Amino acid sequence: MNPLERTLKSLTENPNYIFRLTLQGILVGIFAGLMVCLYRFLLAGSETVLRDYLSMIHENVLYIVLFFISLAVMGFLIDWIIKWENDSSGSGIPQVYAEVKGHMEANWAKVLVSKIVAGVITALGGLSLGPEGPSVQIGGMAGKGVAKLFNGSKTDELRLILVGSAVGITAAFNAPLAGVLFVFEEINHGFDKTLVFIALVSAIVSDFISKAIFGQATILSFPIYNIPLESYWILVVLGILIGFLGYVYNVGMMKSSDIVSRLEIPSWLKFVLVFMVSGVVALTIPEISDGGHFMMDMLDLAIPSLGVLVLLLVLKYLFSMFSFSSGAPGGIFLPILVLGAYIGAVFGSVAVPVLGLEHDLIYKFIVVSMAGFFAATVRSPITGIVLLAEMSGSTESLVAMIIVSLIAYVIPTLLGNEPIYESLYDRLLLNKNREFVKKPSKHILSEYVVPLDCNYINFKIKDIPFPKNAIVVSVIRNGKYIIANEDLHINYSDQIQILTDSNDYPYVREEIEELFGG
Repeated sequence: MNPLERTLKSLTENPNYIFRLTLQGILVGIFAGLMVCLYRFLLAGSETVLRDYLSMIHENVLYIVLFFISLAVMGFLIDWIIKWENDSSGSGIPQVYAEVKGHMEANWAKVLVSKIVAGVITALGGLSLGPEGPSVQIGGMAGKGVAKLFNGSKTDELRLILVGSAVGITAAFNAPLAGVLFVFEEINHGFDKTLVFIALVSAIVSDFISKAIFGQATILSFPIYNIPLESYWILVVLGILIGFLGYVYNVGMMKSSDIVSRLEIPSWLKFVLVFMVSGVVALTIPEISDGGHFMMDMLDLAIPSLGVLVLLLVLKYLFSMFSFSSGAPGGIFLPILVLGAYIGAVFGSVAVPVLGLEHDLIYKFIVVSMAGFFAATVRSPITGIVLLAEMSGSTESLVAMIIVSLIAYVIPTLLGNEPIYESLYDRLLLNKNREFVKKPSKHILSEYVVPLDCNYINFKIKDIPFPKNAIVVSVIRNGKYIIANEDLHINYSDQIQILTDSNDYPYVREEIEELFGG
């Protein structure tokens, strides 16, 4: 049976098809969950090794020399790994985004191995990079591996990559709902009921595995108190502040990447120098080394003085910008949350005494600011709000997070700033100089939801300018499949299923998303 027949058959035998995808979703939850948990475990061990070694060094010249020799070797290894598998560099989220859009075709096994090994090395080297972006890519590639095992259609493969990506966030944060939402809000940019179901199945399976290994405690254990209603206006001020700081963060990250990309030095030398600088930072200001777990632990123990908070906030931003612009494998997800926490701590340390509020309300500002800064930089406010609710184990801050996140979302958008992951995605395609990857011809069935503001509601299919190399095969309306014909009228919330060749898919998807205002 050829790919076209297999794809069309999936429409007419939907229950069996869903059952098979559910089984695959369970396997993705197990395989991707184990891979991400392995990555999380190794990174935690690497950070512990670094901290223990730094505590041993003191002023021992021999230990310091050995430390920097090790860092130089790490720089060489990172350069070799990236040359061996180029798609292992950077965050990992833009790579998954590019693959789902049809612009890349990564070797899933090589990416799994290289991303995990490189992540361990960057953690040992103390670079300010987070594990969550790589976890998304590791989960996505694990999903692709399961799809290859079943030799399914290209449509199934793309679905399982997205499902695996949800597992990445789930297993990294013990946040299954945020993992699923992140896929739809940030990567897929669309709603697919089948994908929602399978992603939830995988997320629950991986969450069970993650909690079995790391325990059921929430990531954050801050005390959460309610802000008095008469003081809610302060949240508007906080949202405005975070919105501008999010703009500064995104601009700084992209500008620093531009500067590094223009340096005419060998890549191995670049990475050696980056690791050497990281070594100096680890010896002088160890608090800002690695992704940011140590800085979050500091807040959990006690709120430092205002001067210390400001200093750590500025230095963490600068070091994160320096680390990520190098192109070393590692993400910005955790550093964004850490910076958001310290923005909230600084703001709370000023606002609480001025307004005469309880001291522990500073923790409320910390949690709210983490969600707000995520919304300002990534521009996925729903994911950020749900993620922080799951991380803190409390929904008491929902209203406050919504207020701050919406304001923080609007300001950089009005300033014309792109979301950070979209900017990195555009940069990825530009650097690789590839608009799409020419692959052996396969068929992809994609699904698009008709939004309320679509200009073609109540239009007949024949009157809608669909791309000429795309076929509308069916419409899901109120949960029922309708075989498409040219006289069928399109309604609001219809799920339109479109078949296209894999080589045309990147262009078709972009045209249809523009058609429906996606």
